[in-house]
Amino acid sequence: MALNSQPQEWIFYIKTTETCNLNCDHCFTSGKHGRKIYFNPDNTAEWTNKLKDLYPERSAHFEFHGGEPFLAPVTDMWRFYNATKDHWENPSYGCTTNLVHKLTDEKLEFMDTVLEKRIGTSWDPKIRFDNEKQRQLWEDNVRFLIDRGYQVKLFVSLTRDCIDMEPIDLLKYVKSLGIQEMALERVTKNGHAAKNLEIFPSNIELQKWFVKFHHQSEEHGAREWFANEFFESIYAKFERDSTNEGTFCRNCEQNLFTINADGTIAGCPNAAPEDHYATLDMHPKDVINSNGRCTVIVKELQRDPRCFSCSVYKYCNGDCHQLEWEGDYCAAPRYLMKYLNGENIDDLWVR
Repeated sequence: MALNSQPQEWIFYIKTTETCNLNCDHCFTSGKHGRKIYFNPDNTAEWTNKLKDLYPERSAHFEFHGGEPFLAPVTDMWRFYNATKDHWENPSYGCTTNLVHKLTDEKLEFMDTVLEKRIGTSWDPKIRFDNEKQRQLWEDNVRFLIDRGYQVKLFVSLTRDCIDMEPIDLLKYVKSLGIQEMALERVTKNGHAAKNLEIFPSNIELQKWFVKFHHQSEEHGAREWFANEFFESIYAKFERDSTNEGTFCRNCEQNLFTINADGTIAGCPNAAPEDHYATLDMHPKDVINSNGRCTVIVKELQRDPRCFSCSVYKYCNGDCHQLEWEGDYCAAPRYLMKYLNGENIDDLWVR
């Protein structure tokens, strides 16, 4: 199936486990209640390597994921790395961890070597940490890694508590930690989050907050403090005519696989615990054109008909297909884009 021109890289989310040491209400997994199982590094690596044989011109990025990926034996993560690093041309490896755990020498050796001192970690102001001790451990680990020479990317979960913050307070906090890159992540109704709908801001609340964020960032010169992935992907649309970056590409399902710890295979990691369409015992050539995968791809390619009459559709491209409309309000930062497009948005409270 070839709908978009093929990029040069597959993205694999390698879920080392389905469980976690935290129990966040907004998580797309099941937190502490997720199954306490670990991935099979040999079978997982073998499947990805077979896909490489089908598409020899493409490289790969492997992202260790979970649950909390470091709950799995680090020796298994090494085993997967050693089984894939020479099969692929210039593969890259990453990991997103909650960092609410002790950074042992064993973990640090893996992070220093395989991850090349790059790490992702997630944050929100109130839900994630059960107590101040956990929050302090997270902050101490972030600062320790930065002092060790790490590039830390912070994924901020946009819960209702988060957008109750003034954007400049969030920006100043991230700057105070010394973090070099931040990504704002809208929460999807998967896993644990589907049971806690009260933590979701409405689409219109998010739209207003994004506009406020832009103004406060401009007023304080915060764009220079660190890389702000979500906003930079929006600014790039107007400054460089780059319209398909980040969640706006609308072709994620064509280019990534999430391999769950139980060996099931899916597309988007947010939906992977429930919406998987294959298993590791299926050959990749049978998975690529399977009914399940093609159904997910077609769903992502579809747009709400209202998108086509929107003045900023050419910039937005429909945004992430996992995010739902609420009445007349989509989940995209539409009003910020309208503002950047020179349109009048006086009907929206922005400051």
